[in-house]
Amino acid sequence: MQHVSRVVSGRTTLPILGNVLLEASGERMRLVAYDMELGAESWVPVEVQEEGAITVPARLLGDIVASLPEATVEMASAEQSLLELKCGASEYTLNGLPAEEYPALPEVEGEVSFEITQKCLKDMIRSTIFAASRDETRAILTGVLLAWDGSQVKMVTTDSYRLALRAAGADDVKNVSAGDEWSAIIPARALQELSRMLDSEGDGEAVKVQASGERIMFASGPYRLLSRLIEGQFPNYERIIPTEAEKTITVNREALLAAIRRAALVARAEASKLVFTGAGERLTIQAESADVGRGREEMGAVIEGDEVSIAFNAEYLTDALSVMDSEEVVWQLGGPLSTALMKGVDDPDYLYMVAPMQV
Repeated sequence: MQHVSRVVSGRTTLPILGNVLLEASGERMRLVAYDMELGAESWVPVEVQEEGAITVPARLLGDIVASLPEATVEMASAEQSLLELKCGASEYTLNGLPAEEYPALPEVEGEVSFEITQKCLKDMIRSTIFAASRDETRAILTGVLLAWDGSQVKMVTTDSYRLALRAAGADDVKNVSAGDEWSAIIPARALQELSRMLDSEGDGEAVKVQASGERIMFASGPYRLLSRLIEGQFPNYERIIPTEAEKTITVNREALLAAIRRAALVARAEASKLVFTGAGERLTIQAESADVGRGREEMGAVIEGDEVSIAFNAEYLTDALSVMDSEEVVWQLGGPLSTALMKGVDDPDYLYMVAPMQV
């Protein structure tokens, strides 16, 4: 229920889409939620006395099940639109709707398919999804690009001010059937739900990914999630990734993150603007607000090239630094208005680009 109920939309104009489909057959029960864009399916082992199906309000059933005592749950539907539920001393009768009226989950049949470890997929989502746009007028940028370039599976997001890219390791992907190149733009909401579906430690069964021209499906163990894809052309991100840098800053990631978070407390009133200056082996972070005051942080760093003087949005930096695992990060900088590239020193599969602010 936790897996499927989150897919249910509270804004649907079709009452039955607020329900979850319960279908008992053989030795298991199938649970389905579908809002015509995103669908989730789950199976649970049960003892079936008589096969059948019904739909009931998803959120109500989920809340009831979550609060039931530790005991066997018995469900029965003597009438087509009523579900009787018993658990210990608890008894409920829920009004439902006939299963025949529930829309069928579409089949995802396409030539594109591969398997990826849960740990890798969860990390790819975590380290990119925050950079997707929330501006619905630019639908393409609200999605996440999943691509196969012939040698690697990559996930990319951008809101036009920043870009996050995570490539899967060679050992994390197998059984690829996608031709020389393939890409799809997946709604960020779908990947948020997929991340919740995956094992918290990432040690579960590998995820099978299958895509057609309009939809993509992720399946692992008793869970399946499918989503409609976003139509359109994703920006040519490879063209804007800088290949050379005028100067670089190498610094301890945790120290930098902590300093930025502190300085950001002052910078919030000024669009979270932080100014970074330094040369040689010292990096200074400054925040200033007419209403709040000033803040200054200084730390050790290795700065190569000309003296640094550049400004960034604090939130854009903390988002990326929070999901990186490297002990040290390196910034590759151009001019004061050139996009900066950030990487983990020992993580070649992740990069983050961010546009600076006016100093």
